[in-house]
Amino acid sequence: MSKLNSLTTFLIRSPILWGAALSFGFFGLIHMGVITNALVIRYLAGHWVEYVEVAMFFVGLAALVIKAAEVRRQRREVGGEWLEPIPEGGQNPADAQTLAASLVEVDGKGDREQSSYLVRRLREAIDLVVRTGSADTLEDHLKYLSDLDAARAAQSYGLVRFVIWAIPIMGFLGTVIGITEAIACLSPTQLDNMTGVVSGLGTAFDTTAIALGLSMVLMLTQFIVDRSEQGLLGEVDEAAWSALAGRFQSLTGDGGATLAVARLAETVSRSSSQLIEAQTHSWRALERTAATNLTKALDEAGRTLNESLSASLDGTLGRWSESLVEAHEKLLSRREDRWTQAADSLAAAVRGLEQHHGSLADQTVLLGKVVDATRDISALERSLDANLNTLASAGRFDETLATLAAAVQLLAVRAGDVSSDSRRVELQAARRNGKAA
Repeated sequence: MSKLNSLTTFLIRSPILWGAALSFGFFGLIHMGVITNALVIRYLAGHWVEYVEVAMFFVGLAALVIKAAEVRRQRREVGGEWLEPIPEGGQNPADAQTLAASLVEVDGKGDREQSSYLVRRLREAIDLVVRTGSADTLEDHLKYLSDLDAARAAQSYGLVRFVIWAIPIMGFLGTVIGITEAIACLSPTQLDNMTGVVSGLGTAFDTTAIALGLSMVLMLTQFIVDRSEQGLLGEVDEAAWSALAGRFQSLTGDGGATLAVARLAETVSRSSSQLIEAQTHSWRALERTAATNLTKALDEAGRTLNESLSASLDGTLGRWSESLVEAHEKLLSRREDRWTQAADSLAAAVRGLEQHHGSLADQTVLLGKVVDATRDISALERSLDANLNTLASAGRFDETLATLAAAVQLLAVRAGDVSSDSRRVELQAARRNGKAA
């Protein structure tokens, strides 16, 4: 994946690729008729030498544009905080490794070629402190790095300088080709026809003129971009000097005694670190052993507790099951007793109901007899009323009364023990007697 990213970055930053694309687009517009200016076509697309000159010009221009964009990007990054502030009394040179790691994390780029001037300058200066364990030669190394970056900046214009040199050469080559063509068209027999000679000389001068013009444009653009990059390098020098000058503690001045003490302290510190690391490994091994033993003890205790709990729960559940079975059986027996009592009570109620129904049937029969007797009494009353009316009219009241008494007795015999009805009849007879009287 990193190789693919590197290839993609190389293609994006390749001036040859961009120059070829610009040339293809420019000549495509001419051949498609979009660009129709006669001077443009004459000086930029009139001969194959001009095609080559324009293509080389676009390559050089693309290189300068990419360079200008890179300078602008790095100029914005110069004002950033790439290192932590310098502490009071300075930093120990032994902390340079940590400082370099923090610089890599802030930069976020592992490719040294793609890093900016400032980041590369800081990284290389800190690497010197890490390798030597001292910052005594840091200032001289910063000056060396400044000169090295200036040389790198000058070398980065190699392609542009080649293009600026090659375009006039191609113009001179076109001049030579044009003069050659013009001379080839000269003939003693055709001195009046100068068209070929003029055409060849025109090609010669046109290629030279456009070559000189394109070279001047590239030289002016290179001068502007180079001045901008030189200003960037000056800002990088100031930023690197401000970030690193006086940051690390110096160990010179006591005849090497301070340096020896510092080396001894560093050795002791390294030994202490190794001892602490070994002790840490021992503690970790002890922790792993203790953890393993504790895990085994806890597993054994868990199994014992599980077995005891299982046994106690089994006994408790067995007793609960037996008590539940007994309670269920008692409940079933009580329920059966209650159902038996309820059935007996229901049977007694049914028998009482049957007896009551029998008595109701008897009473119904008796009531039917009473109703029949009542109908007879009603008929008798009507007959008695008729007889009383007849007797009253005839004047034989005593005989009628005797006849009425005999009828009442006969009715009492038929009605049984319905004395209340006989009394009512007597009362009615008495009322009748009263009426008759």
